Amino acid sequence: MKVLKDPSKKAKITVPPNSRIPIETSDLMFSHHCIQLVLGKRMSGKSVFITNYLRMLKEEDKADRILVVSPTILSNKALLDSLDIEPSDCFDPDDSNVVPNLINIIDEERDEWENYLEMSEKWNRLQKLINNEGTPVEMIDPYLLLAFSDEYGRLQKPVSKYGHFPVLHIFVDDSQSSGIFRDKKFLNLAIRHRHLGGLKKGGALGTSLYIAIQNLKAQGGSCPKAIRNNATQLVIVGKVKDEKELEDIYSSVAGEVSKDDFMRGYEYATKEPHNSFVIDLHPKKNHASRFRKNLNEFIVMDK
Repeated sequence: MKVLKDPSKKAKITVPPNSRIPIETSDLMFSHHCIQLVLGKRMSGKSVFITNYLRMLKEEDKADRILVVSPTILSNKALLDSLDIEPSDCFDPDDSNVVPNLINIIDEERDEWENYLEMSEKWNRLQKLINNEGTPVEMIDPYLLLAFSDEYGRLQKPVSKYGHFPVLHIFVDDSQSSGIFRDKKFLNLAIRHRHLGGLKKGGALGTSLYIAIQNLKAQGGSCPKAIRNNATQLVIVGKVKDEKELEDIYSSVAGEVSKDDFMRGYEYATKEPHNSFVIDLHPKKNHASRFRKNLNEFIVMDK
């Protein structure tokens, strides 16, 4: 094979600056935003895995609002209470408006955040007039003063809803055979999850997705290929029912993981009931391996 390079730089591909707003998490957590597919048979512990991960995120203020799509979630009060989920943030997967409702909430959170940023800029301008330039109060735009005055006429600095950039999550559970899996709008939401809630000055709020399913390629309720291809983590909870199903799971990560490493990690991680084999397709640089047993045990493969 012979390669001829054009000496000019006209055709050189340049990568634009990254406008993504990073969600910084502690060392054990995954990179965000993510699409996490959690597979397992009935009662294997799929929801337990996702719930515990979201709880860990809440403990470090990285799960401000959790939206749940599930036909059964309202009957699980313990889960709602443990994650501070409001019943109004729970949605029926067979509701044709479920995806527009999710997107509307993300846009509302975006609008609140941008309003806070705008008010913060006005506040800083007001403080500069008062403190740095020594402008007499009577010379300041009264509407600017009114924007920050409480009922007693005291100036109040604007505060954001959560005290930081909003971090949103969507948990889809018990929904594989429901309408949402046949809704093209859901597929579009998953593909664009990082770009939802676009900001005026670049970047986006985005959201992470956690999807619990019993199998990847079920008849009439298959997980769409585009979602499988965009998954950032694949989690297998417990033993898989049959060899063909395990082959289907491996095929979804075959471009990233060798068959030998996949099988060794799977057999080790799922020896005991309800344990999980985690494949992180986008691990952080400081992670010892892309494979884990549960969340806290990295599996480092021999070369």
